[in-house]
Amino acid sequence: MRGCRRLRHAHLVVATILAMAAVRLYAAPQGDTAATVACEPGGNGNVPPADAIQSCIDRAPAFSIVEIPVGKYVLNHQVVVSTAITLRGAAGSASSCVATPDDCAVLVAAPDFADQWGLLVIRSTTNASLERLVIDGNRAERAESAAARFCVNGDNTYGFNAGIFECEGCRLDDVVSRNAVCGTGMVWTGGNATIEHSAFVSNGDAAIPRMWSDGLTLLSAPRSTIRENTFENNSDVGLIIGHGIDSRVEHNAIRQRTQAAFAGLMLDNFNSNDRDLHGDFRGAVIANNTIECGAQLCTFGIQVGPRPWYASDNIVGGELHDNVVKGAKIGINVDGAGDRDAPTAIFSNTVEPAPSGSYFATCAQPIPAPWMNIAPTSIVDRRNEETKAGSHLSDFCQLSSILAN
Repeated sequence: MRGCRRLRHAHLVVATILAMAAVRLYAAPQGDTAATVACEPGGNGNVPPADAIQSCIDRAPAFSIVEIPVGKYVLNHQVVVSTAITLRGAAGSASSCVATPDDCAVLVAAPDFADQWGLLVIRSTTNASLERLVIDGNRAERAESAAARFCVNGDNTYGFNAGIFECEGCRLDDVVSRNAVCGTGMVWTGGNATIEHSAFVSNGDAAIPRMWSDGLTLLSAPRSTIRENTFENNSDVGLIIGHGIDSRVEHNAIRQRTQAAFAGLMLDNFNSNDRDLHGDFRGAVIANNTIECGAQLCTFGIQVGPRPWYASDNIVGGELHDNVVKGAKIGINVDGAGDRDAPTAIFSNTVEPAPSGSYFATCAQPIPAPWMNIAPTSIVDRRNEETKAGSHLSDFCQLSSILAN
């Protein structure tokens, strides 16, 4: 995703017919203090699923659970959460939605869906949660849609699957975001987040310019935990983080098998020099993640810093260790990271390098492809490591270049 504009969403108008939507409130099971709203978006043929789900959310008291039965629900407009509730799919036969997504509650974009920021938006609240849900952007049926035309013309916000904005202490567990038209499977701003046991799969199309998509775009997520998630076959960056003071990114699996990505995992600042908002990773730990790029389907396995995308200031801080990178053109690329007061620490990572002597062949000047590159603009603490790394400046040409040796 290339930046994000401030959320501007018109107030949703609820039609009178929503009174017919099937909603009932009952006590939560023993040991669970939250009440549960059973939402039946398929229970009344006169009410579109998006309207029925929105009605359930609007009626739900704070700290309650809105539960949707297993099934496929085609949404013709966006659903918005702005209170501290949990929206979840009912427990069906699936052990998890990540393992068997089609056995869960699946929210699918209608072919003409064209709302900005995606099918589902959480905004300006605290302690909201999504659980056991699949969010499907339906890219195959929206390839010629108005949303796709926005993407091609440079506004990817109409291609998003979901947006979480200014949500403090919010949580994702066993959620799948797949088949975004472009932009991102999910964009996020808000601290103290917990994102776990979820999957971001097949978002965007690497073969069509401007139809790229991240898996998960964390514009700002300080003091957050991102763990045990799967990022597979996304087409821009699998997991990209723009601000992460004291966050932990651990035990995630990033895989490219069927299409290319610019990077598997990236620490960025989204072209901002304001470290109060972007680019500060002091106290953050990025460890024990696995990035598998197949046959050189990632330009960079792990990208640390904004370059070659942007000429903005260096990111600062962050500790990257015990990560495994396989199959990338460059395993770890560091360009625009660290300063003397807050160097970026990178050590004890395992990288399977490109063949010896590989270089980016279609750049104007051949650029080497070492296992790790630390540009001279970066200040990195490698602890006691002595394995030689490359030391060249990155170039935008690398993002589209093949390797030769």
